[in-house]
Amino acid sequence: MIRIPPFGVREFLARLPTTDLYFLNPLAELQREGAFVPGARHLGGNIYLVGRTGVIVRYGRAADIGRLRSVGARRIVYIADDDFHAGAEDPNLPDHYRLRLADFGRTDWPALKAAADIIIVPGSVLAESYGAHARIVPPAWPYAPASSEHHRAPRLIEIAHLGTGSHRADLDLVAAPLARILNERTQARLTLFAGGSAPASLKCHRHVRLRSPLSWWRYKWTLPRQRFHLALYPLAPTPFNAARSANKLFEHAITGAASLMSPNPALRAAAGPGVARFVEGGPDAWASAIESFLARPQDMRRHAEAARSHIQATNPLAYAALQWRDILQMLT
Repeated sequence: MIRIPPFGVREFLARLPTTDLYFLNPLAELQREGAFVPGARHLGGNIYLVGRTGVIVRYGRAADIGRLRSVGARRIVYIADDDFHAGAEDPNLPDHYRLRLADFGRTDWPALKAAADIIIVPGSVLAESYGAHARIVPPAWPYAPASSEHHRAPRLIEIAHLGTGSHRADLDLVAAPLARILNERTQARLTLFAGGSAPASLKCHRHVRLRSPLSWWRYKWTLPRQRFHLALYPLAPTPFNAARSANKLFEHAITGAASLMSPNPALRAAAGPGVARFVEGGPDAWASAIESFLARPQDMRRHAEAARSHIQATNPLAYAALQWRDILQMLT
């Protein structure tokens, strides 16, 4: 059953992933632990009030600053999980997404950056760009990594690429080798969430399950119910991708999959030894890495187990909750 939170249906349906992963999930964890923290009030759009702390998430507006101060906010926390300027100049992104980033970077973003007392970012690349106001908080899911029981003698090898619109061009990096591998390894199946924008070589392949992109509220409900053996996260070497978070590492673990990824700073920082296999190179390097895993299914299970153990040990949700407790004690 999908539970509608106290902010109401409209907020629930329109909420950004950023809001859950960097704010509401850690806040709920603090409350579950019994910490005395005020509840969040949704004031509209992407703005919230927690005690005397105003929170603006990603696509806020300059007018939100005054609105928060008018209801008693003494300090402003802004959450930014992408490099907006780099995205505005990245030809690999879909036009509508790139233009939205460009418009936001020209209009509201400078005011939000200037007004924020703390700027929450997912990794070191964005922390460097925001300077002394930056605080690194990892993306935090309220779900534990899945067990690896589905890796035991599977009839089919389930592969997934969990990216959607902003990852479409990155998927092209592995489309050709994936199509060939799916032809050669009849036990392999690939699930994509790219809908009609999937590469032509994969869109009509008999071993590809093509799903439409899901809204965030559907995606976060669906993901823990999925099980995969291998999950792919190719990234073109662009400034925008360099600033991405480590979120896909945690999404892969929630489905019980071994991770095969292009490296970026946040992913390397989040992954312990043996947790993810990083691929540095183009289609040939990806083909070799995928084939190596498929030839040795026990390696996939070992990597999935390593990710599960590492995430349980480092506990990103508890760490993010501690960061928010510190922020609220300092600013409320």
